[in-house]
Amino acid sequence: MILKNNRTEDEEMMEEADVLIVGAGLAGLSCAVFVGLNGVAPLVIERRGGTSVLPKARGQNPITMEALRTAGLVEAIKAATPPGRPGITSVVSRSMAGPILHDHVVVRPDFTQFSPETPGMASQARAEAAMADRAREYGGEIRFHCVVESFAQDADGVTVQVRDTETDERRAIRAKYVVAADGIRGEIAAAIGASRIGHGLLKSVTAVRFLADLSELAGDNAMVIHYIQNAELPDGAGVIVSTDTPGEWVANMSADPDRSEVETEEVIRTLVGIPNLEFEVLDSVSYDYGHWVADRMRAGRVFLTGDAAHVMPPTGGQGGNTAVQDGFFLGWKLAAVLKGQAGQGLLDSYEPERMPYARAVVDWQAANLAERRNMDGLGKDIGAPMDHATLLFGYVCPEGAFVAEGSEPNAPFENPAQPSGRPGARVPYVKLEGINGDSISPRELLGPYFSLYTSDEEAIAAAKDCAEAFGIDVRSYHARSLAPLGAREGESVLVRPDGVVAWRGGAAGLKAALQTVLHR
Repeated sequence: MILKNNRTEDEEMMEEADVLIVGAGLAGLSCAVFVGLNGVAPLVIERRGGTSVLPKARGQNPITMEALRTAGLVEAIKAATPPGRPGITSVVSRSMAGPILHDHVVVRPDFTQFSPETPGMASQARAEAAMADRAREYGGEIRFHCVVESFAQDADGVTVQVRDTETDERRAIRAKYVVAADGIRGEIAAAIGASRIGHGLLKSVTAVRFLADLSELAGDNAMVIHYIQNAELPDGAGVIVSTDTPGEWVANMSADPDRSEVETEEVIRTLVGIPNLEFEVLDSVSYDYGHWVADRMRAGRVFLTGDAAHVMPPTGGQGGNTAVQDGFFLGWKLAAVLKGQAGQGLLDSYEPERMPYARAVVDWQAANLAERRNMDGLGKDIGAPMDHATLLFGYVCPEGAFVAEGSEPNAPFENPAQPSGRPGARVPYVKLEGINGDSISPRELLGPYFSLYTSDEEAIAAAKDCAEAFGIDVRSYHARSLAPLGAREGESVLVRPDGVVAWRGGAAGLKAALQTVLHR
C-alpha cells in the first residue's frame, strides 16, 4: 500500500506517502517508474486531466533506452515508433524541398560502440502513456486534476496541501519525500529558494500543426525534422517536424502576435518550399525557448527534476531524455533510503551528480539552437556544441555516491572511445570473458541491484556476505579479466543500479566501499 490514513487531533484524515511526485510528465513518471522498480510505490499528482496528448519531445537516446530496459519498457517504446522506416531525417535546409545544407545523421558518431541500445523514436505522449502504465504496475497511483497549494517540510517529512481542481476538495498529504516534476511553470522550485542561472529567455516561437501531403519531400523515415534557414522567413529560420500521424506536421516559426492567418500560411509555404501548397491548419500554440539551470536541485526532503530543474531549447532532443534520466538516477536512491538499505546521506549525491550534467546539456542545446537558427550572438556566448558522443557517453560525476580515486574531483567528461572505468563514470560497454567461457556485458546487465565484476572468488564470497549484512541485492559476475573495465590485476569492479561505477579494489575493501556508497 502506498497510502495509509492517520487521524489527527482535530479528527481530520491525513494521507501518508513515502514519495509524493508532483507532475506526471516525463520526469515525474520516470521517477515513479524507477522508485517503483526498486520496491517503493509512489503517489503521483498532476494538474492536467491526463498524460500528454501532444507529440512534444520525441526520441529516446541510448542511455535513456538502457534505463527503460531495466523497467521492461523498451518494447513499448519501440512499438510507439511512428509509421515508416525506423530511421531519422535531421537536416538543415533552405526549405523542406531543399537544398540540404547539413545532414546531422550522416556526421553523427556510431553510438553502437558505446551502448547496447539503439535510440527510440516515441513521442512524449506515447512515452508518458507507457511509463504511466508501468508505474501503476509497480503499485504507484496517479491522480489527475490535482494541484499543490502549499507545502511545509520539517526534519521528518513534508506536509503538502493538495486541491482537486474538479471537485475543489482539499486534503493534506504527509510525504517522507517530495519530487518536484512540475515543469517550467511550477512553483515548488521557487518555494525552496532555487534561483535560475543561465541566459533565460532565448526566443519566443509559435508552433502550427497542419495537415498536408508532404510524402514526396519527406521520404519514408519515421521521424523527419528540417531546420530551415531562409532569409524570407521571420528571423530567417524555422522548423518543420513530423508527428505520430501520417500527413500531420508541425511548423515552428518565430512568434509574432500581430501575424495574420494569411501571413502564417505563407510562412508555412516558405518552410515547405512549395508556393502553392494546399494544407489545413489544425491549431497553434506559442511558447518560449529558455536556457537555465536551478542553482539547487534539492532542499531538505524536496528534489527538483526535469524542467523544474533545467530548461533548454529543443534543438538536439535531450530535454526529455535528461528528464527521464533524472528519475532513473534519483529513483533507486530514494528507494534505498526508504527501505533502510542506505543512510540519508546517499540522497546528498543527487545534486552534485546531476547538476554538472544538466548544465552541459542546457549549453549544448543552446549551442545547437544558435547554429541551426542563425543566432550569432548566442553562439558567441555559448560557444560551439560539445561532441555529441562525449556529451551522451563521456560524462563522469565529479563527486557523489562512489569511492573516488585520488583527492581531486573527477573531470566531468572523458573520451567515451577510451573509457576509464573509474568510479563516477559509466561502466563501459565492453564484453568480458566469463570464467566458463560465456560473454558478460555490464551495460546489458543493469537492474535494481548492485553488480560486482570480478576474477577473484574471494570477492564473490565477500559480495554475498555484504548483501546479507546490508539487506541489498548484489549480483556477482565471474570473469577471467577485468582489464576492459580499466581494473588492475586483482581488482574487482562494483557497479550501481544506474550503471555508474561505484568502486574498484580488492575483495577486502568491498564492505567498506558499500558503506561509503550507501552511507551506512
